[in-house]
Amino acid sequence: MSVETALSVRLIFPLRPSRNETGEIVYLSAEGHDITDIKEKEAALVKSEQKYRNIFENAVEGIFQSAPEGRFIDVNPTMAKMCGYESPEEMISSITDIKQQHYVDPEERERFTETIGKQGTAVDFETQIYRKDHTKFWVSVNSRAAFDSSGKVLYYEGICVDITERRLAQEEIARERERLRTLSDSAPFGMVLVNDEGKITYINDKFTELFGYYLSDVPDNETWFSKAFPNESYRRNVMSVWAEDVENIKPGTQNKRIFTITCKDGTQKIVSFSSSLIASRDYLVTCEDITQLRHLESSLRHAQKMESVGTLAGGIAHDFNNILTALMGYATLVQMKAKSDSSLKPYVDQIILASQKAADLTQNLLTFSRKQPVDLVSLNINETIEATQKLLKRLLTEDIELCMNLTREDTIVMADRSQIDQVLFNLAANARDAMPKGGMIVIETSIANIDSGFVDAHGYGDPGRYVLISISDTGVGMNETILEKIFDPFFTTKETGKGTGLGLATVYGIVKQHNGFVNVYSEPGRGTTFRIYLPSVNAAVDQKEDESVAVVTGNEIILIAEDDEPVRTLIRDMLDRYGYKTIESVDGEDAIEKFRQHPGIDLVILDSVMPRKNGRETYEEMHGMNPRIKVIFTSGYTRDIVLDKGIEDGSFDFISKPLSVNELLLRVRKVLDA
Repeated sequence: MSVETALSVRLIFPLRPSRNETGEIVYLSAEGHDITDIKEKEAALVKSEQKYRNIFENAVEGIFQSAPEGRFIDVNPTMAKMCGYESPEEMISSITDIKQQHYVDPEERERFTETIGKQGTAVDFETQIYRKDHTKFWVSVNSRAAFDSSGKVLYYEGICVDITERRLAQEEIARERERLRTLSDSAPFGMVLVNDEGKITYINDKFTELFGYYLSDVPDNETWFSKAFPNESYRRNVMSVWAEDVENIKPGTQNKRIFTITCKDGTQKIVSFSSSLIASRDYLVTCEDITQLRHLESSLRHAQKMESVGTLAGGIAHDFNNILTALMGYATLVQMKAKSDSSLKPYVDQIILASQKAADLTQNLLTFSRKQPVDLVSLNINETIEATQKLLKRLLTEDIELCMNLTREDTIVMADRSQIDQVLFNLAANARDAMPKGGMIVIETSIANIDSGFVDAHGYGDPGRYVLISISDTGVGMNETILEKIFDPFFTTKETGKGTGLGLATVYGIVKQHNGFVNVYSEPGRGTTFRIYLPSVNAAVDQKEDESVAVVTGNEIILIAEDDEPVRTLIRDMLDRYGYKTIESVDGEDAIEKFRQHPGIDLVILDSVMPRKNGRETYEEMHGMNPRIKVIFTSGYTRDIVLDKGIEDGSFDFISKPLSVNELLLRVRKVLDA
């Protein structure tokens, strides 16, 4: 009897086990044949089916079997639950056409069948399918096709895993990575990633913009160092410092260094580097171009140094001007009293001449500190240069040729005529001293339109239209060390006693006071060029008339308030000589008391800075007693200190020291007659 017949018989006539002679359980067919072996195979088959059914039913992954025409043959509970169905039966009955019903997009189904049709399997096939409520989720499918003997697909079967969370995490990582790349690519500073083997794995756009190097230009540290630091000695120092930083760096810390980098085009930049160790064990290096910042810091230090010395100059000028006032004043009085044929007159003339030179030196100190008042008028620079040409030639030696090349454009600026002359004389004298064997000086003018690019490149100036004065010589030139110091006060390369060191410092002060700027280009053996930029204006040139006023006498009563005795005595003697009646006081309080005691005083001459009460405070009390009182302020201090003491610019008559006899007498008469 065949197995099939035996099974059929068994289903009709259930078999019961019995025991043989040895006591073993056996199964007999209806005909009495021993079918124990068949029965055991059947039991094993049932057990195996039950085992795999348990796996199928209890698997944590979705398991499915689908027909080629697009319907589910079987799904396990996990698959049904994953898709939002209560049971496998509901899912199988609900989705009868996978391609058309709301389960998977048709193009995704075609991609799946195309993949599995070519390879017979689909491994880690990621796609989106729909739940029962029509929401989408991501799955990873591992499937195979079962074929008949002719190669026709019988069914598809496979395992489906919900990877929505993983896919969302991957998408978030991708978005985060894109955000980081966007940030790094648009960062205002260069960024570099270097792995622990010294390979450069990433540079951002700003790095390339800063230095010109692409990743292919500098794939590793060795190439970077050789290109960025071509000087071997400097490169060794940089690499030594860099290696020490890398060896000692710890996560969460930063190393900061400043190096001079040679860019791809050969230019050099001062760059600040910050390196840190990140979680991936890569080194993140950020770099920022601080070249302009260093230039600005240098300019600031220079300005601070000028300010400090300027403050010192103001204090020196006060005492010096008081001394010069007495010296020049008494010499002038002697000169007035001496007869024209007196043997003493030449000596007095020399005293006055030397005193005037000392006064000029004081003015240089104040000018370089930018605290000397300026008389700004609309000035044609070309005409000013032409007017000084004869004087400039006298300043030069016969073996130096002076050439002019002046623009035909308008060169009108707001400037103090005498100070611009001083700039020209100082630069011409500097050029002369640089050409002991003769040469050529060329003075040129032109119009310069300064833009933001110029300002960024040079670190100074404001955009606008400027009149440019260039003074060039063919002299010995200067090296970088000297160039850094040429505008420093009291710096000179001349022998002791042959230079004050204030010539170029005065030029610098004058130009700054005129809201301009000056730079210098020089190389040893190739001469020097100074370029002075003064803001251009649209205005007509002021024509200053020469007014000569004769000194006249008077008989009014004048109160003199001056704490410096020689100056006070000189002013008294000068006024007494010309008929005025004078009253002296030694400080502010004394002046107020004398003013109270003499109600007929017509004019007060007040030193702006005095003990006990300054000039302005003294005047206010006097004005309270007599609102019609007239006043002249004097001072040997710099202009800013005088203004700080309440003497507003232009509000009162003011004479700066050292006092000129004629100037004082003319001003006294003018104020009294006003």
